[in-house]
Amino acid sequence: MEQKDSKNILIIVADFYEEISSNLKNGATNYLKQKKYSYDIKNVPGTLEIPFLLTSFSKKYDAFLVLSCIIKGETDHYEIVKNIALKEIYKIAYTNNLIMGSGIITANNYEQALSRSKISKENYGGRAAHACHKLLSLIYE
Repeated sequence: MEQKDSKNILIIVADFYEEISSNLKNGATNYLKQKKYSYDIKNVPGTLEIPFLLTSFSKKYDAFLVLSCIIKGETDHYEIVKNIALKEIYKIAYTNNLIMGSGIITANNYEQALSRSKISKENYGGRAAHACHKLLSLIYE
């Protein structure tokens, strides 16, 4: 896929909830294809691993999409993952001046997360890709 300004985007997908992450990835790639961006996809096991790849590839791509899902459970694990991961992801993005779209769903249950990942106007992957596109447009046009 050739992008008009040859901007290359890295999509980092946390695969912990496979159906949801697949939907997010499809929403993002559909949007990027429509806008003719080139992109690569890297999968990680969970949300806490996203910051490692974001740091590792921060100088190799023009922009980033981070896609994941964190679902509240019966313990504090949800709060820990959500707080640590989001803090680190945004710290890396701001510190390195990265263009990034975030498609990280935080939900109370699986059904709520699934509905936010369905391929539609509300798909968080597509929304993250749209945000990334808008930032690229503002900076490079």
